[in-house]
Amino acid sequence: MNKDITQQIIAPTGYFDLTNPEQSKILEFQQEILELIVLGNNYKEICEKICLLIEQLLDNAVASVMLLDKGKQCMNVFAAPSIPAECVTRLNGLRPGPEAGSCGNAVFRQEAVFIESTLDDPRWQSIREIAIDFNILSCWSMPVRSKGGECIGSFALSSFEHRLPSVFHRKLLQVGSFIIGIALEQQKMNEQLHLSSKVFENSPEAIMIADENRVIISINKALNIITGFSAEEIVGKPTSIVTSIRHSTKFFQKIWGSVKQSGHWQGEVWNRHKFGREYPAWLTITSVPNNNGSSCYYLINFSNITDKKKSDEIIWRQANYDSLTGLPNRNMFYDRLSHDIRNVSRTGALLAVLFIDLDRFKEVNDSFGHSVGDALLIEAAKRLSGCVRETDTVARLGGDEFTIILNGLTDQNCAERIIQLILLELTKPFYLNAKLAYVTASIGVTFFPADAGSTEILMKNADQAMYAAKNNGRNCCSYFTSSMRKATEIRSRIAYELRHALREQQLFLMYQPIVNLTTGYIHKAEALIRWQHPERGTIYPIEFISIAEESSLIAEIGDWVFKQAVNQVAAWQANYNTNFQISINKSPKQFISKMSDWVDHLHQKKLKGQSIIVEITENLLLDIHELVVKQLLSFRDAGVQVAIDDFGTGYSSLSYLKKFDIDYLKIDQSFISNLDSKSNDRILCEAVITMAHRLGMKVVAEGVETNSQKQLLIAMGCDYGQGYFFSKPLSAENFEAFLQQTP
Repeated sequence: MNKDITQQIIAPTGYFDLTNPEQSKILEFQQEILELIVLGNNYKEICEKICLLIEQLLDNAVASVMLLDKGKQCMNVFAAPSIPAECVTRLNGLRPGPEAGSCGNAVFRQEAVFIESTLDDPRWQSIREIAIDFNILSCWSMPVRSKGGECIGSFALSSFEHRLPSVFHRKLLQVGSFIIGIALEQQKMNEQLHLSSKVFENSPEAIMIADENRVIISINKALNIITGFSAEEIVGKPTSIVTSIRHSTKFFQKIWGSVKQSGHWQGEVWNRHKFGREYPAWLTITSVPNNNGSSCYYLINFSNITDKKKSDEIIWRQANYDSLTGLPNRNMFYDRLSHDIRNVSRTGALLAVLFIDLDRFKEVNDSFGHSVGDALLIEAAKRLSGCVRETDTVARLGGDEFTIILNGLTDQNCAERIIQLILLELTKPFYLNAKLAYVTASIGVTFFPADAGSTEILMKNADQAMYAAKNNGRNCCSYFTSSMRKATEIRSRIAYELRHALREQQLFLMYQPIVNLTTGYIHKAEALIRWQHPERGTIYPIEFISIAEESSLIAEIGDWVFKQAVNQVAAWQANYNTNFQISINKSPKQFISKMSDWVDHLHQKKLKGQSIIVEITENLLLDIHELVVKQLLSFRDAGVQVAIDDFGTGYSSLSYLKKFDIDYLKIDQSFISNLDSKSNDRILCEAVITMAHRLGMKVVAEGVETNSQKQLLIAMGCDYGQGYFFSKPLSAENFEAFLQQTP
């Protein structure tokens, strides 16, 4: 208890006017009540104990505590252990006033009232019958006040004798009323604290309280439900334990800077569940200052807004997607085109816009009806979507008109391959509701920035080119006329600069670790080529490999990559692990250009065949060439291992996988990126892993970016992982440093 309050109790005004025995009795009375308060007893019981103790100090009397009901402006008995229940019932509802007895007057006048004779005193006029019925002959009452001095009730001694209080009795009443005020005030505070704790504990929002160092000191139940963390796991940890690693340090510095400046911040963030799953959250941070105004604690609350975002997404999809095919509509198409133009403007890549009109669709619609026509449009949309990459956009403008945005193209040939695939897919028959229908497509093609710099002109160019294709007999494509010249110039320049790059040693290799998911060991790496252009900086293979294939430079570049990788693997086997392996990608053009002397080179370097893993694509096995067969068998005999890269994105052939003793399947990152415990990608990955293991192959998962993906892959029995979760591609020097930090 507060020291000042204790002193006020034990040394009230006039205390030293009492005799020593009286002082001792009051001190003993105070001590016994204070012990009850300190021990946290129920406050009604404390008030009843006060009544009983004071009754022991005044013979032939009973004590009572009445409290004021402000709303009803009346008083009710709170504690009266020695007063008959019938008397209590009649006293309840007493309204303070000049004739309302000692207690009613004490509250009405807000001062002590001592009445010697209740039977004739006018102040007992309205309740005299109670005095007569229960033999109350005298009554002394003292106001009970709150901490702020407000009158909240009365403390009274009712005697069965006509008498006035002595100094000792007055001090008893004074001390008793004071302690009762403290007890009731404490009860009020405890009730408020209890209410606050219930609100805190039962809030549907996750709440945590952190100290000035942002260390969690308390959480509620909702936080456990939303994050998966129990109080034992999270209390004492920094608040960042629940936040997503997708946010940068600068992002949170800005948030806390705002809290420091204004005392408050709220907004949308990504949070992280205990098991790594990320979810959108609405976060509020409020600083709680202490008495001198400095922040002492932080109140942090957040809620999972996944469902809200799903609802918002439904509304958004209705506004931006075609209800029939599920493709982006005109509105979304123009928005993406503007966005993609800005992106390629920064990267220097190309963008193609395809305007597609289905030939003879009207005939199908008129002949078979709109339901069949709609089914054809849905199937056409699926085929178009199956022809493009994930980064591309297929949209339906209306009717039988579709548009496609091809992003990040290095040259026109990239678009040409997709266009030819589209033409082929749309010539295949459509089986619709037991009806057989045939259509073809006329495609107009235009490029940014070669042909135009705005969405409007690009669409106009594509539309004109589409009509040119119609005029050329349909079932074909037509390029906007200026695009071919520009694309040829670009290809020629890159091909020329690529030859120069090989001579001037502008090419270099980066190495990305391949991690054993069970042990965490790193005994493998993939070699990835880069081009350090003197003007454009680092150029990635997607921009120049296809041109190298077209210009017959791929064999020379491939041999250079192989020899660099062999030298590196020899060094790492000598310094780190004798079984270290480096995998390299080999283009299909390399297989059919000439027989590789790679095996002989390995023998010259006194390296085992297992030192190198050759990565090929599935499609290489589809249309198998005689030279491909010979080289694959040569690799097998020499112990060089073979991996199928980007498995699942091509035309898989299980017979060829077994025929050529393929050692590894690399699951394409498109299946890993959306991997979670309930996704279809998880089922596909698990099927691939099971199939590979049955065929005696190991599996490498590409594009692993989160711990959640890693854990799911481990649970599925995947052997190896590769991706930014473990490391980005590194220079040889940095790779060695990375190896020293890992098993």
